[in-house]
Amino acid sequence: MNTNNANVNFTSDYKRNEQEEMLIAPPLDFSFKKATNVNELVNQQPQTIRTVKAPIRTSKDRFATSTIWLSNNLLTSMEGFENFCKTVLEDPTFLSWLDLSFNEINEIGDDITKFPNLKILYLHGNNISNINNVLKLRKLCNMRVLTLHGNPIETLPYYRGYIINVMSQLINLDFSPITIAEKKRALPTGFFKIIEPAL
Repeated sequence: MNTNNANVNFTSDYKRNEQEEMLIAPPLDFSFKKATNVNELVNQQPQTIRTVKAPIRTSKDRFATSTIWLSNNLLTSMEGFENFCKTVLEDPTFLSWLDLSFNEINEIGDDITKFPNLKILYLHGNNISNINNVLKLRKLCNMRVLTLHGNPIETLPYYRGYIINVMSQLINLDFSPITIAEKKRALPTGFFKIIEPAL
């Protein structure tokens, strides 16, 4: 058998559908734009320094991707995020990775619950001080990775145990895998009285 010509004329009629394209597409990177709210980013060009290329634009002039990076801006809230996604993403329901790290966000917005396929959420390096905010994320049953270190809530007693307790779907918190022992460990009696001043 002549192996030299084995792959010479190989062709395939396989084409990725839009859903498959979105899942493997590069991130939509709006990091380091100095934006104070997400609406400022709608008409800006995404960066390609870290991603090499931007995701493809569809016929509706939206991006086909499931990943958005908004890190290292000056965002103080997540207000308007759902509308932002509807404007820039071909199908926002496929959003699976959102990076909001290193902003000035002080509250987890309600909009986040509109994205049921979100698997990875980076919120480290923000100003979230109310640990009850995390309860909003319980609705996101597909979430597996969450970062919240570098927020004021990190200084609360049993911070990690609380997050693991209320979000049993997580497998990784603050870039550290969650162990079986951590999942089984009960919060101490009177825990909610301990954290009450921060609520």
